[in-house]
Amino acid sequence: MKDTDWIILNELYKEPNLTKVSEKLYYSQPSLTKIIQNIEEEFDTRILLRSSKGVKFTAEGEYLAKRAKEYLKFMEETKNKMKGFKYETRGRLNLGSSYTYSKYFLPDILYNYSKENNVNFNIVTKQSEDLFRDIHNLDGAFIHGKYDGNIESILVDEEKAYILSKNKIKLEDLKNMPMISYSTNNKTREILNNWWYQNFNSEPTNQIFSGYVDVAWQLVNRNLGYVCCFLSENFINDYGLCMTPMLDEKGVQLTRETYFIYSKTQDKSNIFDDFLEYLKNRVINKK
Repeated sequence: MKDTDWIILNELYKEPNLTKVSEKLYYSQPSLTKIIQNIEEEFDTRILLRSSKGVKFTAEGEYLAKRAKEYLKFMEETKNKMKGFKYETRGRLNLGSSYTYSKYFLPDILYNYSKENNVNFNIVTKQSEDLFRDIHNLDGAFIHGKYDGNIESILVDEEKAYILSKNKIKLEDLKNMPMISYSTNNKTREILNNWWYQNFNSEPTNQIFSGYVDVAWQLVNRNLGYVCCFLSENFINDYGLCMTPMLDEKGVQLTRETYFIYSKTQDKSNIFDDFLEYLKNRVINKK
């Protein structure tokens, strides 16, 4: 028995006229008759009797028609309940994220996950080292750099280092240009500082502190200096700034890795396990 068979039985019981039911359900009358015959063969019984006034159900046919009504009601209730799950809040995920990841990448991840899962989120934005220290208070966190400890780490992104400037520059030009700095985690700052002192013997000239890296980009756009930073391959250069790769002594471009981390010892909810699976299958594997 198919769903359409139950629908036909239900409609015929409400209006015992093959012509009208065939028109209502967009079947030809021969097709509808054939379906009835197939049902009778399946149950090895007669369910309809034809008359000049239409059709009449046998006792067996009446029983099937009543079961059809119950079945269709059951299916409607089931489908409505399943749809309802989509709109019922399954719980909350407490996630940490660095500032730049929160601003440029996390919204898309949460939006796409929320399209299929009605979950509330609590987002904590801090420096990566602070998120690492507080990981026992979070379900998970997106951080820049590799940290060792009682955590699991999953690589989610890799960014490359660039010098952003208003106009094209040579490396030696940096000694006489203002550097625009910004808040970042200690591991990132260490990478950038090491690169600087491998290339220059003096401190950067006239450092300007901008607070956040996107503010630094705006200052560079005003030709107030240059900024050294890490950028994802998805970075959109709205300002049309010149991007000079930052290379190490072997000529390899510097990189910074971003990880999703979570505690090894903390109990995990089903919601977290589902979110983790989503990250692995829909975010990480796409890169």
